[in-house]
Amino acid sequence: MSSDPSHELSADRSSARPTVLVTTDLSALGDHALAHAGALAAGLGAEVCVLYVQPDPLTAVADGMVYIPPTSETDLREERHRTEADLAGRLPGARVRVEQATGRPVPHVILGVAREEHARLIVMSTHGRGGLSRALLGSVAEAVAHHAPVPVLLVRASHTVTVWQREG
Repeated sequence: MSSDPSHELSADRSSARPTVLVTTDLSALGDHALAHAGALAAGLGAEVCVLYVQPDPLTAVADGMVYIPPTSETDLREERHRTEADLAGRLPGARVRVEQATGRPVPHVILGVAREEHARLIVMSTHGRGGLSRALLGSVAEAVAHHAPVPVLLVRASHTVTVWQREG
């Protein structure tokens, strides 16, 4: 397998319906991307694969409080199972993947999963930040859109979900 995240994705799987990969960060905005992907996949007769990239555990400090996230393999596995169940409930019928970042940039993880799933489309939400905000925070959506060899649909919270009808 190539380590280049922009390696061309396969056109399709021989006997499967096309796959739409949708990413989420488990936020309300991420849920909005799930709704768009579900509606589009239903209209296209495509399968949906939901991806959540589990960030590496980081210690957070705020207002004098310290939060140390679960770091044992057991805790991470339990968190993964809870997340998988949660996502399966958010978009019934979709395949769910929870991948740990393990030191990799999130866009690389997303592009790697897109390649493995033979995705024909990637759907992501975006805050639509610009200028200094984007430069300081980075943009996962921008990086994926820039390097993806398949179309990327970026949705904002203000975009309404379109119901697509299959012909025939």
